[in-house]
Amino acid sequence: MPTKDRSTLFRGSRGSPIGTRNLAAAIFAAFILLALAAFQGFSNEPVPGDRDNDVEALIRAGHWKRARAIVEPRVQAHPQDAKSCYELAEVKFTFKDIDGALPLAQHAVELDPNNSNYHLQLGKVYGEQAARASFISAGSLAVKFRKEVEVAIQLDSKNLDVLDAMMQFKFQAPGIMGGSKDEARELADKIAALNPSAGYLAHAELAELEKDPAQMEAFYLKAVQADAGNYDAVIALATFYSQSPHAKYDEAMKQSQSAMHLDPRRIGAYRVQARVFALQQRWADLEQTLASAEKNVPDDLRPYYEAAQGLLESGRGYAKAEGYVKKYLSQEPEGEEPDSADAHRLLGLLFERERRNAEARSEFHAALKLRRGFKAAKEDLKNLND
Repeated sequence: MPTKDRSTLFRGSRGSPIGTRNLAAAIFAAFILLALAAFQGFSNEPVPGDRDNDVEALIRAGHWKRARAIVEPRVQAHPQDAKSCYELAEVKFTFKDIDGALPLAQHAVELDPNNSNYHLQLGKVYGEQAARASFISAGSLAVKFRKEVEVAIQLDSKNLDVLDAMMQFKFQAPGIMGGSKDEARELADKIAALNPSAGYLAHAELAELEKDPAQMEAFYLKAVQADAGNYDAVIALATFYSQSPHAKYDEAMKQSQSAMHLDPRRIGAYRVQARVFALQQRWADLEQTLASAEKNVPDDLRPYYEAAQGLLESGRGYAKAEGYVKKYLSQEPEGEEPDSADAHRLLGLLFERERRNAEARSEFHAALKLRRGFKAAKEDLKNLND
């Protein structure tokens, strides 16, 4: 349960019909909790055909496009296979295809109603629907979200992802909806009792919600100390050290190197290094990192996006950054990564810095066309017009 890029996490929702003063904020917090969670506890049911290509392992490593290429034909060939339906629902959810994910998640639960993970996935879909719903519709989806997570816990009280889901809900929802910060911390403690490293990551999530970077750092360090082989923990610490105002670039590089040694085929280490090298204007190192990333993980160009973001933050190298964003847009973004709307917005911000306002306006419009209701892009466009 690593803490990941919040640009795609907590996208918010629109409230519910229950009368409470802070309801819109509560719905915002309660639903979009798990878009970036790494799942565990897959079903052990046999799947017809060859399973040498392990979809579970691909998903765990963030290779969503590869998983999709395998599981889509499996579902077509075996539409009554619960595990394949669940896996494809995961994949579609990650690519923000909520309409496609819903029937698959529902079908997986119908085929195997006793699987905790299947109920969690269905709850996630209801949560994302709530984030996109009108004020009136979000309330009924709130009930569905919580029901599915509660059923998932009843089915498997040791499912770390389900416990994490309920922990975040408890921490952020108001009391009238069952929220309790104390109960959230108790759930984090329960996760720690089952898996110390995962538990410290859960506590780090709560510290982030409380805007307490000192506690975040402490818990990330404990997570790595508890299990130095936990890639997610190592990358979470590396990412933390790559970001201001608590940046420690030497430590970010140290932890990213550790992650790379653990698994050079995952994108996280390259992403962190690209960001740091861009911020430090270490051009040769940056180009070498980008080349290595593309060689080892050719279907995930996130390091190019991070390099461009770093250059935007540094206030230098806009021409290079423009090229990096366009490279990122040259293929479909990987699941869980910034999507094409995010990339067009980033390109618009770069053009705005260069006073290329007509081009910036075009990119902001492109972002809004790809994602209706993209609040940040709307604000960027308004500020540009002002």
